[in-house]
Amino acid sequence: MKKRTYSLIVALVLVAVSATTLMAKDDSIVRELEQPSNGGVVKVFQSPELASLLLRDTTALEEQMVSGYRIQVYSDNMQRRAKEMAQERAQMIQASDSTLATYVTFNSPFWRVRVGNYSSYEEAAIKLRELKKQFPAISDMRIVKDIIVEKY
Repeated sequence: MKKRTYSLIVALVLVAVSATTLMAKDDSIVRELEQPSNGGVVKVFQSPELASLLLRDTTALEEQMVSGYRIQVYSDNMQRRAKEMAQERAQMIQASDSTLATYVTFNSPFWRVRVGNYSSYEEAAIKLRELKKQFPAISDMRIVKDIIVEKY
């Protein structure tokens, strides 16, 4: 009985360790489990359908457009300078944080720069405080409701 309990514990540890390791796309968790480790061997019997599901690439993200929030960092309708100022402001924000999505739009007569894709107002408020500290000269930053890109 003790030997069976020990084998079960070893198998569970192997599953936990295998689940946390990164594997190549052509490997599955089953192949990882079947590798001899610490003297224990696990043999998994499964249907071909399950094997194909385990091999699929789960790193690919899908995108959808949903209602959310962005931070508006620029909005102006001065025809002579608004486009250039919007592009400059977008480049400045993008240079400070390359992971922050930046959107320059024109809805006549306004050029606008909005950043981020936040599903909640609170998330946007946290980033807004950071941006205000980082760019104190930009006084017209605010949170606006917008259609955002959500990855899942």
